Amino acid sequence: MQATTDRPMINIAKVSEWLTKNANEQLYPRLFLMSPNGTLLAYSKPVDIKELRDQAALISMVWKDNCIGRQKITARSDSNQDSTLKPALKILTIETEDCNIIVRLLQPELLLILVGKLPPRKKQPFKITPEGSGDSRYPETEGPLSRPNSSSNLHQSDGTAEISRPTTGEEDIKRKAPSLVSTLSQREKDIRVGTLHVQRKRLDALVDYILKDFEDTGFVMPADSDLQ
Repeated sequence: MQATTDRPMINIAKVSEWLTKNANEQLYPRLFLMSPNGTLLAYSKPVDIKELRDQAALISMVWKDNCIGRQKITARSDSNQDSTLKPALKILTIETEDCNIIVRLLQPELLLILVGKLPPRKKQPFKITPEGSGDSRYPETEGPLSRPNSSSNLHQSDGTAEISRPTTGEEDIKRKAPSLVSTLSQREKDIRVGTLHVQRKRLDALVDYILKDFEDTGFVMPADSDLQ
């Protein structure tokens, strides 16, 4: 991804290759870039193109619906935003009966999406969770067992176990918690919080990498871009 002297462009082949390398077949087999209008730009492989297009259409519809009543993200900071509106939409989590879809805003015309698998035999209702600036992270990561480390490994692979509460008394929990936390690795802590947390953490790390690349290259995605 780089800016050229005459117009910004995305190298579709290279970006798709990068997305493919960073996907994980067991946890998040699909990563892709799209515009808020539903235009697919780059995606990991292998891919079921019909399923991908259906997901892009769903994301575009839900994204637009959840932007209503919110401030707009612009390429340049705008100090004249309507303060009566909610903060601009930046993250959208769509939980379906067979997958988790996490959408991150990179730029006004560019979204990065992670499609994650569910743990075996897990059932969940359809749910949409929007996030704007200042909103609580979803899913929440409360308590010493779930507090994420400040650093993220882009090539980390994690499991999908759910967190369980000890059955001992309250005082016993307080006494044992410090030693338990001290022996758990960051990977184990993430696993205990749950699959959606692992998927969200992975996407956050990828977004940080991409935004740094945009900052270094000066890339800005225009509304109508010719792509190579």
